[in-house]
Amino acid sequence: MSRRKGGFLVRGKDRSFVIRGKRRAGAWFIAGAALAVCAPFWSPQPVAAADGRVPAADGRVPAAASLAIGPAVQRHLLGLYAAHRHIHVSDIAPAGPGQALGARLDRNGTVWAMVHWQPSARAGQTAAAGFQDGAGTGVFIRRPGGAWAVAGLGGQPAGCAVRIPRAVRRLWHLPACRALEGQSVPVRGPVTAGVTGAVVTVALAQVGVADNPPVTSFSSPDCNPYTTLVGNPLGASSRHCKTSSNGSYFHNVQDVSEFWCADFTKWVWKQAGVTGHMGTLTPAAASFYTWGTEHGEHISFGGTPKAGDAVILYPPHTKAPNGSYADHVGIVTAVHADGTVNLVNGDFLGPSNIAVRYIANAHLNWWASRVEGSSGEEWALVSPSP
Repeated sequence: MSRRKGGFLVRGKDRSFVIRGKRRAGAWFIAGAALAVCAPFWSPQPVAAADGRVPAADGRVPAAASLAIGPAVQRHLLGLYAAHRHIHVSDIAPAGPGQALGARLDRNGTVWAMVHWQPSARAGQTAAAGFQDGAGTGVFIRRPGGAWAVAGLGGQPAGCAVRIPRAVRRLWHLPACRALEGQSVPVRGPVTAGVTGAVVTVALAQVGVADNPPVTSFSSPDCNPYTTLVGNPLGASSRHCKTSSNGSYFHNVQDVSEFWCADFTKWVWKQAGVTGHMGTLTPAAASFYTWGTEHGEHISFGGTPKAGDAVILYPPHTKAPNGSYADHVGIVTAVHADGTVNLVNGDFLGPSNIAVRYIANAHLNWWASRVEGSSGEEWALVSPSP
């Protein structure tokens, strides 16, 4: 470094620049810099995006490191989640093994957490149904120097409504959202006769029916027409909801806010001609297990899917299928020779709204865990024609 008029000349091995400054109280301070050569000797600091993701200098997404979420932090996050959902903490069971995930972004130190909760034994049927469709998953963020805050509910597919950074999704083994948000329904082939064929036809015809008003978060009112049509809301409200129309099926139906995967599946079955014990089916996804046992089905985890079946998703470590609580229920619309299936799901997040979504060529083991964001998610099948 050598002194020049108006500043200092700083020389490097291959480049130099002048720092211009002024003397104040016997010391120099920088008034500006005229760069002779830019990068890589100097480059601006990256700016964090709204979701906490900071691009690396080469444009790549930065890495995220796994972070343990201990019991004390879990209790704190449970309190935040209960307040966000406006439910009592006693309605929430502690998270099971492997159900609390944490990550720290390398570049800016932002910390993320995702915790999967289930209803406690104390929770009633209404409270338990409120944990379905990813609403039992809380997503949290803590920026450097800040406190934990609720970023949103997990939803389905898990974390997509919250826009979890790509590096964190990769660490937690969550696939890209568009892979699970839904696809266009293809041209139908031959239709299977009987109730099974009718279930498939009706279910596919509903793809795209969406909440009104549109929402992109499971923290908002989940206003759908199916809850009204099956007539068994569990404390659901029409406040903030509008009306829906869909061809010959709906005409100005009053939407009601409720997590509605089970209401949708029940409505499809009823339209297809399933009649026995339909009062058993409630907004709780697990009620499909109870319905199946009442019709003599022997239900276990796994099995061979058939078109028209209801597929019930259960949290990891559930010992056996049951009628107490399940995460979600959808409908199988086709089975392929390689063991994959096509599915139609109600109450599924998409790019601009929660709607009925179609998924093609899904391996149920992989799909169940990824859509819930919880490794080891179990699934069971119930046939509408036992």
